[in-house]
Amino acid sequence: MENSTPHTNTTHSKKENGFNPAIFVWGLAGLLILAAGYLAIKAILAPFNEHKLILVDVPKEAFMGSVATFTWRIDGSPTTTTTTSVRLGAKSNPGELSKETKPGDTSYTETLPDFANGEINIPLQFVGNMKMPPAAGTYYYRVHALIDGKNYWTPEGVVDVKPAEWKVILLDGPKTAVAGKTTTFTWRVEGPGTEINQTSVYFGKVSTPGSLPKTADVASTTYTVDMIKDFANGKYTIPLSFIGNIQIATAGSYFYRVHALVNGENVWGDEGTIDVKLEPKTPERTTSVSVPTLVPSITSAQPPIQ
Repeated sequence: MENSTPHTNTTHSKKENGFNPAIFVWGLAGLLILAAGYLAIKAILAPFNEHKLILVDVPKEAFMGSVATFTWRIDGSPTTTTTTSVRLGAKSNPGELSKETKPGDTSYTETLPDFANGEINIPLQFVGNMKMPPAAGTYYYRVHALIDGKNYWTPEGVVDVKPAEWKVILLDGPKTAVAGKTTTFTWRVEGPGTEINQTSVYFGKVSTPGSLPKTADVASTTYTVDMIKDFANGKYTIPLSFIGNIQIATAGSYFYRVHALVNGENVWGDEGTIDVKLEPKTPERTTSVSVPTLVPSITSAQPPIQ
């Protein structure tokens, strides 16, 4: 009697169970290749999907209360930003700010409002005007943009805000004049750009010496006559030079100052003097009459020659 043992085909048995090591290995290798390819493509495209804020032109100093201009650019792949702005404050936020850092997480208290809200296509360059704080000091700023839910920041910058100072400078003022004749004064109002409504030259017979404070209005001085009314009521953007003509009717010595009213403050020039004289009389011309001298002529008659 033969002892027959059933023959088992291992390979055939594994195929029947649905598992093939070769297919598994090749499948795993394919997944790894796809993953590597995805990571490689992501790494290549990452720089194009990122965005960068660049400061193009920013002020290093400004006058308090004046308007300073900031220029910046957003580079990167085309998309939109819902807000981009200059954030400024008296306290520094050193170091690099992450994309999770919101403006409210910083100590920047002032905002340039021009592009604070909207749907703005980028890449794009921006120019915005920002009013400086009313107090002098050192201020810190960054440009911020919200792009695809991420907060982008520039490095921190510094702007030195100085006290606003305006000056009135006499450019040309005569030392002498003739009573009743036209005399010309030229002066300039200098300082941070703003608009004024009034500037003139005030005269008086009595001096008001020394430096006059900004609180000293015309009524508190000894200057009683407003001689140049050309710019008494208007709109003039300073810095600007002015030329005014006057006629002083009465001879004598006068004291004067140039004055401008700037943002409610009285700005005075230095005191000057002018000596007004009477017009010299023209000497009378003496008329001389020439009397002709008569010389008698003698005619002698002679007989004709024979």
